[in-house]
Amino acid sequence: MSASSRPFVVTGRIATVAGAADARAMLVREGRVAEVGDSRIADQAADAGIEVHSFGERLIVPGFVDPHIHLRHLATGRGRGVDCRFPHCVSIADVLDALRDGLANVSAGDWLIGYGNLFFDQKIADRRVPTRAELDQVSDRVPIVLHMGGHSSVLNTPALRLAGVERFLSGAAGGWGAPIVDVDEHGEPTGLVAEIDPMLPIPEPDTAETEQYVAQTYAELFTRYGVTTIGEMVERLDTADLLSGLIGSGRMPARAVLYLMVPAALPLHDAVEWASGHRTISDRVSVAGLKMFADGGYSSRNAASKTPYAVDHAPHPGYHGVLNLTYPSLRTALEATRAADLQLAVHTNGTAAQEEVLTAVLGAGDPMGHPAVRIEHLGNVLADPADIATWRRAGVRPVLQPAFLHNFVGDFVPMLLGDAGTRGRLPLRSILDGGVIPAGSSDVALGAEDQQSNPLFGIWCLLARRSYWQRHIEPSEAITFSEALRLFTLEGARALGLADEIGSLEPGKRADFVVFDRDPRAHADDLLRTSVDAVYLDGAPLPTR
Repeated sequence: MSASSRPFVVTGRIATVAGAADARAMLVREGRVAEVGDSRIADQAADAGIEVHSFGERLIVPGFVDPHIHLRHLATGRGRGVDCRFPHCVSIADVLDALRDGLANVSAGDWLIGYGNLFFDQKIADRRVPTRAELDQVSDRVPIVLHMGGHSSVLNTPALRLAGVERFLSGAAGGWGAPIVDVDEHGEPTGLVAEIDPMLPIPEPDTAETEQYVAQTYAELFTRYGVTTIGEMVERLDTADLLSGLIGSGRMPARAVLYLMVPAALPLHDAVEWASGHRTISDRVSVAGLKMFADGGYSSRNAASKTPYAVDHAPHPGYHGVLNLTYPSLRTALEATRAADLQLAVHTNGTAAQEEVLTAVLGAGDPMGHPAVRIEHLGNVLADPADIATWRRAGVRPVLQPAFLHNFVGDFVPMLLGDAGTRGRLPLRSILDGGVIPAGSSDVALGAEDQQSNPLFGIWCLLARRSYWQRHIEPSEAITFSEALRLFTLEGARALGLADEIGSLEPGKRADFVVFDRDPRAHADDLLRTSVDAVYLDGAPLPTR
């Protein structure tokens, strides 16, 4: 028998997410949870000759579910890019030095890729991004891109030329929001661009390299932290075969649910047709639906906000960001996905974008059993607590990012939105008390902060509520460990349509679970010192080191 099919029992402090009290023993049979309860399960198993794994007083939780990541984007950039993130680089001079060092590894015809973090311009000492001219000092022959957290990038002259950025000045659509090409007083591009990363003609690594980067990144940043299931946002159609091959071969032990990004991967109706024909790719890889962008990012000053941006961070007074999808186009997307019984996930960073999507969902009427609409980032910034009742009435599924509270929402949303930005920053206590339980995700992409893919870090953010610069963020909105754990397990599974199979440790569900090196629940900061001892997928132990 394989390890996953041979029955065994684990003992420890088991937070099942299905009940308030810890269980003390769990019987696993044929890769599924057979029984959960007190220590008598272990005693009976031992009498029957069933193997018992004792983890003492260590905490055991369901396998973490991260319903929103950009694994391929992260892995290929991380695998061949130069890490320029703060605090690895604290100034533009440091960035240029790091890129110069990276030139030696660039093959003929390739780009030099660097990556910084979100709000990179506010974290380094210069309080600005490098210019095209400064990147040209590194090389005026090799195309160079410095990504800054997913929405914004800086290009040197060869990269600008290859990207053909003039088309975006003439009205071409962006990939992740309304495109921005910054120009100087003479109308010449400065190098700063936003929302066009999927359109940059950066050569892809070959298949073997891509597989290596993805498998290694998943092991180092996901399995290591107890993540067993992901929701991957897909820009390239061959990602489905890539993940199916890696997962099927055992090189990437995981479950993956895919969302096709529109229009980066395909236009809406083509995407619906493709997703409809690829619902089940393999036992552990499936396609749930599509992802669209109602606005851009706060870091690119492109999130569509009901509150105007501060003048120092806006192209003109009264600027509210850019709304990409209005009511008619959202209704078209809703009708197309519902007709195909696909799930629609909509990126909405700003409160105006959130309101537009909620209005469209309410206008579309009863979903009649079709998957609930996911609203990505709903709850990261809340303009009015009364809006929570609208979420509940619309029946949407919020997918928010607790790590963003630390990474940028705590410090930089107030910078962009003034006094209005100091209220409603991931107000989880209000959201839960309002009758809505969101899913927690990392939204990791190239440039993500260290620990961002660690669900325990996300849980810590919701308990400790401390910002990047160590400010306390609306402490009254803190929630408990048990409440936060549910966001990263059962509610993540619910967002992916898998709550009947995973997300809690109950009889009949898959035996995906994580064993920590301690029980860190007594003090929030213990979460930052906790590591994973063991991860099980379908009852089989995975390598975690």
